Amino acid sequence: MKNPMVKAYTKWWRKYLKVCPPLISDWVKKEIIYLSKNIKKGSIILDVGCGWGDDIKSIASIVRKAVGIDNDPGTIRDAKKNFSKLRNVGIFLEDAKKMHFDNNIFDYVICFGNTFGNFGRGKYKILKEMKRVVKRDGKILISVYSEKALPKRIEGYVKMGWQIKKIAHDGTVYTIDGLISEQFSKGKLREIF
Repeated sequence: MKNPMVKAYTKWWRKYLKVCPPLISDWVKKEIIYLSKNIKKGSIILDVGCGWGDDIKSIASIVRKAVGIDNDPGTIRDAKKNFSKLRNVGIFLEDAKKMHFDNNIFDYVICFGNTFGNFGRGKYKILKEMKRVVKRDGKILISVYSEKALPKRIEGYVKMGWQIKKIAHDGTVYTIDGLISEQFSKGKLREIF
């Protein structure tokens, strides 16, 4: 990933969830509830941009195997510690644009918390990789900011002390520190997928 802020963003995610507007922190909680209700027991899942593994933690007891990847070495080190006692969880330091996994092996590929919206132009290669590793009858689950989220996103970014350099016409936010954070309309997601 060429977005230099992605690693720092991963580092700040938990802090962000404490200061962001309740609408955003509630959304993240609902993601976890969604996973626990919709991932089939005995599945094999891949979490792209897993961070510390909060999403994996919510489903580790029901899945056969959970694999998380992230590109931040510190975050991966912490995630590995978090799951050191669970034999069905594997955590890897990896670039999502070129994963080491075989084709068609995951029942679900998840990418939550607007991680997909932080991939910038790399999102197309990453999506191609997600499609490659998910089973033909599997599902890719992505959660992103909608086009209506911009005011709340800006509020959260300001509370974090991130200085906004530019906001594009499509709602993509660029910070001075290098964060590139997109939001998506349903039409844009259909176009991408």
